[in-house]
Amino acid sequence: MFITRSSDSGSATKPSSARVARALEIHRSVAACNAHIARGSDSTHALTAALMLPCYKTEFRNLVLALTSDEERELRYALDALCDCAA
Repeated sequence: MFITRSSDSGSATKPSSARVARALEIHRSVAACNAHIARGSDSTHALTAALMLPCYKTEFRNLVLALTSDEERELRYALDALCDCAA
């Protein structure tokens, strides 16, 4: 899944790198896990999220460590844009 907007060609939220796109997917998965955990610890989804969260975080960390400086900058801009939209 890629974060793209057809009307925003060249936008900072449109990843040009497959690794940046993958990092954004993992970031969304981490956010989803945190949301399931926050909603309640008695559901199956919260338990699954709690089990998957460390895996997602490790995968994100390893991927970020492999990024070039340009990809890292692109990821930062994309994450900043996501955080601005969420606020």
